Amino acid sequence: MIDFLLEIGFEEFPPAFLSKAANELSDKVVGLLNRERIFHRSVRTIYTPRRIGVLVLGLTRRQKPKVVEIQGPPKRLAFDERSQPTQMLKGFMKANDLKRSQIAVRKVKKGEYVCGKKEVIGANSEDILFEEIPKILKTLEFPRTMIWTKGGAKFPRPIRWIVALLDRRPLKFTFAGVRADRHSIGNQHFSFKSIRLEKPREYINLLRHGGVVVDPNERRKLIVKRIKKAVEKTEGKPFYTNEMIEEINCTTEYPEAVVAGFDEQYLDLPEEVLSTVLKNQGNLIWLKPTHRFVCVFSAKKKALQNVRKGYTLVVGSKLYDALFYYKNDSKQGLARMEAQTKRMMWLKGLGSLYDKAIRLSDFADFFKGLPELNLDILKRAARLCKVDLLSEMIRENDFTSLQGIMGGHYAKASGEDTAVVSAIKEHYLPKFAGDKMPSTKEGVVLSIIDKIDNIVGAFLSGNRPSGSYDPLAVRRNGYAVVNLINTNSFDITLFNAVKALLKLYKKDIENKILFEFFTERCNRYLQDKKYRYDEINAVFARWKGDIVDACMRCAALKTMRGKAEFTKLVIGQKRVRNIVKNVKGLGKVSTELFKRSAERKLYKKGMETDEQLNALFESRDYQQILDLLLAMRPDIDKFFDDVLVMCEDEKLKKNRLALVSLINRIFLRFGDLSKIVIEGEKN
Repeated sequence: MIDFLLEIGFEEFPPAFLSKAANELSDKVVGLLNRERIFHRSVRTIYTPRRIGVLVLGLTRRQKPKVVEIQGPPKRLAFDERSQPTQMLKGFMKANDLKRSQIAVRKVKKGEYVCGKKEVIGANSEDILFEEIPKILKTLEFPRTMIWTKGGAKFPRPIRWIVALLDRRPLKFTFAGVRADRHSIGNQHFSFKSIRLEKPREYINLLRHGGVVVDPNERRKLIVKRIKKAVEKTEGKPFYTNEMIEEINCTTEYPEAVVAGFDEQYLDLPEEVLSTVLKNQGNLIWLKPTHRFVCVFSAKKKALQNVRKGYTLVVGSKLYDALFYYKNDSKQGLARMEAQTKRMMWLKGLGSLYDKAIRLSDFADFFKGLPELNLDILKRAARLCKVDLLSEMIRENDFTSLQGIMGGHYAKASGEDTAVVSAIKEHYLPKFAGDKMPSTKEGVVLSIIDKIDNIVGAFLSGNRPSGSYDPLAVRRNGYAVVNLINTNSFDITLFNAVKALLKLYKKDIENKILFEFFTERCNRYLQDKKYRYDEINAVFARWKGDIVDACMRCAALKTMRGKAEFTKLVIGQKRVRNIVKNVKGLGKVSTELFKRSAERKLYKKGMETDEQLNALFESRDYQQILDLLLAMRPDIDKFFDDVLVMCEDEKLKKNRLALVSLINRIFLRFGDLSKIVIEGEKN
């Protein structure tokens, strides 16, 4: 057994996609080993701001041997009348180095043929890795890349060194103008000397002596440990999240921590402003509720005093600006900022921010039927929710992420109702997938109203998404609308909401375009909920924009799918659907034209079922609805067994088709189950 180390060293990497790149590299190396039948015991993913890599322990020197089967001549040509090998068979055995014990007769499509089995010795692991690792590096994907060599290699930052060490031998391939070898680079704050590696197993310890903790899991624990130790004798509790620790993990190689502080006057600022200032400076954690913070940095301990002094000056300067903006905005007041919104254009051709706020307030009337919703609070919050975009604080680039939040603070300072303040603060949520949701009913509805307005406005102004083009984040807004409505179980028909908003715009656009957009967003949402594509297609065949209803129908189908009767239910509609698929212009069913009892029974069963479904659709008992539809299956089968639908008598034929169409419409009240794919079914 041998070991393998791959390390790609570069200038400091963007932290946002460092761990993703390292995990992708690791996954592809493991995939290569599995695909090439190279056994390995363990894999460790490596990343720091200046390197990504993988350490594989317990690697075999060769591929695992494989048994291959080689097809030879037909049996009739391979053996003579005495069952002895012919010259043709002997030639086949010699050419493929086969013994008599390694051949056998196999029956294939063309007949009986002689086949030989033999074990093929695996290739050297070294040769495979030498050829394949550069290919893997070329296939790594990044949101943004740069080119710095004539070869055209793409990477987020210029590559400065590559370590590719198999046992004690370097694999000296070349990538991005850099030749792989055995020399790594330590922490630049410790030393600029290269570190010579004799074998992969000494990598972690040697790099640690060079000021680099290469294992991200170990470094993450060390960061938390350093923070706790730094604040042992200090008041306040470190205020951080797992995401903040991970970002620090992606920006440090050997973490140390020191406590610094700022002037107590800045505690008058809202907590969100303090947190934003510290977060924007990188690797700073507030000791809540004090005027101190922890700096996590990557350097030697002797740099503690310089780090503390430097961050104290930088943070103090930023907080001074923030307090200046906050005081000025508070003096200005909401009324003056609201007046200024009349002069700020929202989207070209769609009026100002003030016009948008008025429209949001009017659009709120569509939601007045929701239980426990305070419409007055909602309309007031809608009028004020964009006012903070005119504040000095939000206009400053460092604080644009606080839009809405600062609006809530300014509303509170102006004496607005607490519920109005909360709705304004929450109306941008969720900002991304997995983000927290608004906590108040008015906040949820205001978020929905604002996002639908953003989407419709984007379409009207010619900014609809196309391919990767989506400058106004329309898709994200659409997904958030679907998520908010379903999470809060709002009985809202989304298509009707869009129609109501379009009336307020007084602009012409084909409703179908917007309906298709929201249908696609809801489709994506249901897929993320692990519903199958055919279940979604079945429900969407009759969808009118009710998101909660669509989720409930998909859930009922998914539950029914696990039962043995599911196939019978689906085939029942498929038989009906196939008959009337392309038939049009059918009239009502005439019971006087029934000739067989199977027709009468199916009609009676259909009428009874249709009547029973009314109450079940009212209560949305979709499981019971599917059971009722399933109960029609015996009568459907009996009908098709006993009745010739496409008979010569034109009147009988049309009447029977009308009956089948009636049964199909009853099924379609739930959805088009003919779109469900049954295992083993051919198109």
